[in-house]
Amino acid sequence: MNKQILDEVSELIKTDGMHETFIEGVKVFKTSINLPPAPLLYGEWLVLVLQGSKQIKLNEHTFTFDSDSYLVSTSTLPFECETFASKGEPLIVLLIPIDKKVMYEIMNVITQKDSVKSQKYNLGVFTDKVNQKIHDITLNLVSALHSKDESLILGPLFLKELYYQIFKGANAHFLYKMFAQESNEAKISNSIKEIHDNFHQHIDIPKLARSEGMSTSSFHSHFKKVTSHSPLQYIKKIRLHKAKSLISNEHFNVNDTADKIGYVSVSQFSKDFKSYFGYPPKDAKPSDRKSFL
Repeated sequence: MNKQILDEVSELIKTDGMHETFIEGVKVFKTSINLPPAPLLYGEWLVLVLQGSKQIKLNEHTFTFDSDSYLVSTSTLPFECETFASKGEPLIVLLIPIDKKVMYEIMNVITQKDSVKSQKYNLGVFTDKVNQKIHDITLNLVSALHSKDESLILGPLFLKELYYQIFKGANAHFLYKMFAQESNEAKISNSIKEIHDNFHQHIDIPKLARSEGMSTSSFHSHFKKVTSHSPLQYIKKIRLHKAKSLISNEHFNVNDTADKIGYVSVSQFSKDFKSYFGYPPKDAKPSDRKSFL
């Protein structure tokens, strides 16, 4: 991303933190400090780094991306994230939610036979290179964010154009699989949503598999390919992230939080929480949100 884009963004944001825009769901994040590796939850996002760099890990998979590359997370995934930034060169990120309705519309129009056939890449996250077209669309989008009228009228057009270019990326194989309704990847995506909607309840994995027309063994295999976690590992991490949010943002106490997310034992919850985040649940603070990326 060039200086022109940074100049546009600098007029929009003056301080560190999360900044809303006139386009629903689109945010700009800035931090002037390095943030050490920490567990963080990424949703279904397109992440464009305008300055600085990020490194995220999904178990054995590591992704590094900066102003020359972007990241697409097609499912809600629990990463370990590290941020590289300084006062002289803060991290500035444009965070764009993936609009599934628009993505389906695009996929119904275009084809990419080689990507559809590719079976080498199944993980629900990937990085790709920023080309000139993506750069130009980003500049137009950031410029539109200065005006509410332009954001509301032109913003959706720029986003659709951006989604289209993402589909054309060299590593976008998973997008085609995910948005093919009968694919295993789409079925796992449905199951991930089910887990998020019912994380506080007992989740029957065989029943979840059957609801998608899959055997339990096939479900486990494809779930691991997409998320790099077994279903039980994934459910546990999602519950812990939900717990952190309840304590730090909604001021739940530890006992109520454990019950809310489906733990029978408060002591086991506290043990799991500390093992994952590195501190006990009572120490979770709203300030943790500064490292959302």
